Formats: sequence, structure tokens, C-alpha cells
Amino acid sequence: MNTEEYGCMRAVEDSHWWYGALHALVLDACHRHAPREAALVDVGCGTGGMAVRLDAAYRVTGLDLSAEALAFCKVRGMARIAQADAGHLPLADAGVDGALLLDVLYHSAVDDRAGVLEEMRRILRPGGLVIINVPAYQWLYSSHDVAVHTAHRFTRSEINGLLLDVGFEILSSSYWNSLLLPVIVAVRLMLRWLPDRGSDLNPDTPGWVNRTLGAVLRLERRWMAWGSLPAGLSIFVVARTPKN
Repeated sequence: MNTEEYGCMRAVEDSHWWYGALHALVLDACHRHAPREAALVDVGCGTGGMAVRLDAAYRVTGLDLSAEALAFCKVRGMARIAQADAGHLPLADAGVDGALLLDVLYHSAVDDRAGVLEEMRRILRPGGLVIINVPAYQWLYSSHDVAVHTAHRFTRSEINGLLLDVGFEILSSSYWNSLLLPVIVAVRLMLRWLPDRGSDLNPDTPGWVNRTLGAVLRLERRWMAWGSLPAGLSIFVVARTPKN
């Protein structure tokens, strides 16, 4: 992503409604499927917000291609970090219990998505988890995608198909950020006619906005515990390697 976006990400990652919802989904999935003290890798960890939240219960290593992102991780006090390409990780075969790919596969730097998933299979133990988040619907491509170097926005069938082709078993797969989708679609379509505004991240988002939108997404999480949502701005998938 654009270098300045890392500073913006760090400024909002611990308080922004969208990050709060994503982190909660990941925590739910880890608590449901991974034993305490499991070894996890956050591939494309960015400025480290997710890794720090998981580190209370798991042994988390943050990996990112960007030196700028890892600098923010160091400031957070993260000890287990390394600079690495998602397709060529400096990890042993079958050495970790779970891998996070949160908004990684969409990126223009990822030219072989199947290859990245194959690399996840290589490093994961039998029955190991992979947790994925990707943006949905290519027709929603906007200035935000330009700022964060989006190459592709997915459909649920696309991301599920990639995982199945590589040999993962899908445990759950759902769109999310669904209730806000009509508003976001309207805003993004309108912004196509206005000058480029960069990404959607805004350090000055009022507290009441974060609280209100966070409450909406907490409601969605309850629904997702029972089944998949049919549409949304993002797609969240939990899968695992075969147990034998």
C-alpha cells in the first residue's frame, strides 16, 4: 500500500469500527478452533494490531513484506516479527498451528494467490487453521483500493474455490459488513465522480460513529455464528488442512 497508509492504519487500528469488527471475528475463530498457546503466524501483519490482540492467548509471529509496517510493530513492542514474502515464508514445514491472511490475497504484490495458499499448507500442521479476509465485489473498486494497492476484489465462490483447489477444508465462509452495504455502495459510486480522496481510513472519525457502526457489526457477528450472510463488503473464511 502507499507508505503514508501505514501511519494512518496505526493511528486508527486500535479504535476504528471496521478493525474492531475484523479483530473480533478473528478472535472468535481462534477461540473456537485453536487451543490456547497455539503457534500462529499473522502473514501481512501490517502495523501489528491483530497480532498484539492475539498474543495474550497465543504465540504469534508477525510477518510482513513492508519494512515500514514492521517498524510500527517494533514500536508496539512485538518481539516475534520478520520481513517476508507471503509466497516464500522463512518457516519450517508443518511448524505452526494457524495462519492469518487478513487482506493479503487481494494485493497487487500477490501475483500467485494459489501459490500463497500452497505456502500456508506447507507451514501448517495437519488440521491447522487458515483465517482469511478479503474485500468483496470487483465492481466496488474505489479510490480506497487504489491507495491500498488492491488488484482484485473477490466473490465468496472465488475464494472458496481457491481454498478447495489447494486442498483446504472450509469450516465457515461468509460475507460480512452486510447491513452497511447499501450505504457504502451509494457512497463509493458517488465518489467515482469526485477527485481521488485516498483510502477510507480517517483518524478523525467521531467516537459516536465508531460506537454506532461497531454495534451494527456486533449484531452481524451474532448472525454469523448461526450461518453465512448472503452479501457484504468483505468475505471472512475459516479453513483447515486435512487432519491426516
